[in-house]
Amino acid sequence: MAYFTFTMAAIVVGALVHTLVDHSPQRRTRPRVIELWLLWFVVGGGVWSIFGGLSHLGPNSGEVAASVGYARSFFQWRVGWADIAVGVLGVGCVRKRDSWLTAAVVALTVVYWGDAVGHVMQLIAHDNTATANVGAIPVDVLQPLVAVVLLVEYRRHQPAAGRTTTGPKVAD
Repeated sequence: MAYFTFTMAAIVVGALVHTLVDHSPQRRTRPRVIELWLLWFVVGGGVWSIFGGLSHLGPNSGEVAASVGYARSFFQWRVGWADIAVGVLGVGCVRKRDSWLTAAVVALTVVYWGDAVGHVMQLIAHDNTATANVGAIPVDVLQPLVAVVLLVEYRRHQPAAGRTTTGPKVAD
């Protein structure tokens, strides 16, 4: 539970501090604040996702599995690599903002909401009250939800140039 609380706190505090110390000419405008918070939820969340994925693959993976209420297995290996993939996609948004942000948020949402459903099913069907099983649920729901809301707002504030609403033009 402490890992998940620390993860969310680090993302929120990082976004808040970045907003306060930002030196961009657009600092503290609504579009800039939305952009910074979105980046912290996607990029910062990506760093934590990589760290979490590595914990599923590393020498302490048995302890990590036990903290979720499982025994170490091949499926933990797959979860670790899925977390790392989502994390790399998120971290890639530092450089590839516009071209990667939507993909990163979609991947984060599918993986984390899928995880949340699994954790809830484990809690209800198998009475799995392991700390990391129950503790993951709020983060698995909230982080993607906030990222989706921020992405929608971020896209709303993008300049209209370059956006097509009716699809590509067809030559006569």
